[in-house]
Amino acid sequence: MPLIVSLLLVVLALASAAPASAASVPPTFFGSKADGILADPAAFAREAPVMVQAGVRSVRLSVYWSLIQPEPGPPSFATLDAHVAAAAQSGLELLPVVQGAPDWAADDRSNPFSSPRDPRDFATFMRVLIARYGPQGSLWAERPDLPRRPLRAWQIYNEPNLERYWSAQPYPRPYRRVLCAAYRAIHQADRGAKVVMAGLANDSWRAMRRLHDAGVRGCYDVAAVHPFSARPSNSLKITRLNRQVIDRFGGRRKPIWLTELTWPSAQGQLRDNLVGWETTPSGQAERLRLAYGLYVRNASRLRLQRIYWHTWVTRDGNSETPFEWSGLRRINPDGTIVDKPALGALRDVVRRYAR
Repeated sequence: MPLIVSLLLVVLALASAAPASAASVPPTFFGSKADGILADPAAFAREAPVMVQAGVRSVRLSVYWSLIQPEPGPPSFATLDAHVAAAAQSGLELLPVVQGAPDWAADDRSNPFSSPRDPRDFATFMRVLIARYGPQGSLWAERPDLPRRPLRAWQIYNEPNLERYWSAQPYPRPYRRVLCAAYRAIHQADRGAKVVMAGLANDSWRAMRRLHDAGVRGCYDVAAVHPFSARPSNSLKITRLNRQVIDRFGGRRKPIWLTELTWPSAQGQLRDNLVGWETTPSGQAERLRLAYGLYVRNASRLRLQRIYWHTWVTRDGNSETPFEWSGLRRINPDGTIVDKPALGALRDVVRRYAR
């Protein structure tokens, strides 16, 4: 046998015996929530380049209807314009989670996260947002200096299965009416947009079933889950249970985004209001590594496209809420912002799994 043929056979044999390549996901898999001090567009603009350097490609941002249109009539876009501009300049995609009906449109004026009294009012507001920030949005015409990064995904409210975030209880039918009205309005205004269902927390798979029983199947493009649990393996199990529900209702092709995932580094910091999955700063980093590894390896079968870590930066003190220790970065008393071990873990995960 000629030497060149023998060498070729050896190479082919070694290639066939080699282990399969490591699981990987697109860079858009990695996102984060921007809240707290990042509600200030100037602070967001300062942190956006740090996000990009760490591998974050998409940011989930709360958009409060009550702040943009507190009275019927022309909206005030100044703050949201600044956020959108900062994201565009840094190359970040924004996922707005639109919530909080103003008093004139609220089901419950005492609740800042109130559901809308009339779904048609909310649908109209979504058209207004797309007219400003969508592919033909007026912002891009007014700001030709900006990289054109129109908003193409819209999340409709947050955790409606929790009364704190959705006043119209029981939630399935009222939320379905608002989601379906928003879905129609968004796709009429931008046929290529994605409508993201509200992220569901706690026993989210049961909430997912109740919403599908109420008829949401044809009113969203992306399902969203907040699979909080003490163990990364149980977080994965929660997501699997949600996948099973969606599939059972004919949604096999619909992707899932985890629009919140976190472990607060609040262990030993609080006596009350504990959520049950607090850990230390080093434990937070380790759970992030474990969870992302599990999710990347199972992304295909779960049809999981994105994870948004909750959240980017927190004060890690002076609060009775464990989530105020959930940041990847920490604000020092002097106002400086420093990395926590979890941000190093995220950088490692992105280097390992992003293709």
